[in-house]
Amino acid sequence: TPKTLKLFSSVRARIFLWYMGLLTTFLGLSIPFIVSVVYNEVDERVQEDAREEIALFRGLLEQNSDAIEELGLKPQDVPKTRTSTDLIQLFNLYFASHVPEDDTFLMAFIQSDFYRATPEALPQELAPDSSFIKSLLQITNTTEGLEENSESPRGDILYLVTPIKFDNQVMGHLIVAHLIAGEREEVLETLRGISFVLFSAFALSIFVTALIAGRVLKPLEHILNTAKNINADNLAERIPIKTQGELADLGIAINSMMDRLEQSFMLQRNFINDAGHELRTPITIMFGYLELMDTSQLPKSERDTIPIVLDELNRMERLVHDLTLLAKSEQPDFLQVDTFEISNFLNDVFFKMQGLTSELRDWQCDLEAAGVVEADRQRLTQALMNLAQNAVQHTQKGDRIVLGSRMTPKTYYVWLEDSGEGIEEEDQSQIFERFARVKYSKRKSEGSGLGLSIVKQIVEAHQGSIKVKSDLERGSTFFMTFPRQPKGL
Repeated sequence: TPKTLKLFSSVRARIFLWYMGLLTTFLGLSIPFIVSVVYNEVDERVQEDAREEIALFRGLLEQNSDAIEELGLKPQDVPKTRTSTDLIQLFNLYFASHVPEDDTFLMAFIQSDFYRATPEALPQELAPDSSFIKSLLQITNTTEGLEENSESPRGDILYLVTPIKFDNQVMGHLIVAHLIAGEREEVLETLRGISFVLFSAFALSIFVTALIAGRVLKPLEHILNTAKNINADNLAERIPIKTQGELADLGIAINSMMDRLEQSFMLQRNFINDAGHELRTPITIMFGYLELMDTSQLPKSERDTIPIVLDELNRMERLVHDLTLLAKSEQPDFLQVDTFEISNFLNDVFFKMQGLTSELRDWQCDLEAAGVVEADRQRLTQALMNLAQNAVQHTQKGDRIVLGSRMTPKTYYVWLEDSGEGIEEEDQSQIFERFARVKYSKRKSEGSGLGLSIVKQIVEAHQGSIKVKSDLERGSTFFMTFPRQPKGL
């Protein structure tokens, strides 16, 4: 819905969604990364333990005093010769004095025959006759690796195998194997706890971020609300500065801009009012002198010039009047609203319209609106008469001009339709602008080019709207929509 789209397009929502998206991404990437790192550390630790196991046996094999002491043996207990019997004795000494870590299995082989293991109960994955163990017995150099065994509940096998050589002849093998499923399960348990803490922190941070985002952007909401209240009728309101930083700078910049706009509006209004007032006096004086002038003694060329001058003065007077009216339309006291019955009002206006021209027009009315409305009777009359004058100027004798109206519980509609020359589509969006003229016209309008602009200002001052529908050679319809009870008027 539009309200949902507006919610998600707000700055607060975007900051929140970006933060949540980045935090979710980082959290989603960090969990697998942590698992991978911890798994590698576990594997490395197990391999290091296996290397220590092998190093301890090699120390025993080489009669290293430190290894013998670590196993709790005495040097005289260790055989010094290198025969199969001696190897069996070394295995027995090593296995008897050494207990491996959990899930770690030590396996001894004489030639290729299994001799013994500790713990003695070997899992199926490490059975001496299994293909995996047989493959390890083929190794002739110390080797470590990982045997993937996803089908087994005990998981993968980390192994280290070292061949035992006497006189460059392999006499047996010592295999250290570790089933890492248990280690990894312990890691997963720890990670579950860590993940719970991380997700709890994530949820808490999202909640806190939503609160902080609203609080941080609260000054921006004040700026927005104040900016909405500032219009042509209310240029004195300013944004209260209650914060610091970029938002305070933004508020100061907007207030400074509004100071300049208010001054500009005041200068414009004062100029139009002063110019209108100052121009009326010389125009009136010129009218008086020209109308009282005795033209009988003047040459014919001068006599012919006086009507032209009077016509131009008359047009200038209308222009000054229209400009003054447009300037007043931007002031709060432009409308004087009262309550009246719309049907009687429109009938009176329709009667006045028929006196706009001496040439006959087919005047018709379709007035169905009936009821009480709140509006400025004088300004509405002015708007409708301007539309009617525009229709008269762009129609010919016998053309149809229709004044119509409809009403709903909250709105009333008024339109003026004519069967005149019409307006090109490219001009329809411009005709309500000041001094706008249509390109296609059979007769030149005597107006100032401000009539439809005045109509638009009056309609919008009543919180209404106006639009036009027109086809060349088929006429135009100006359709106005008004609220029956405008708010704030």
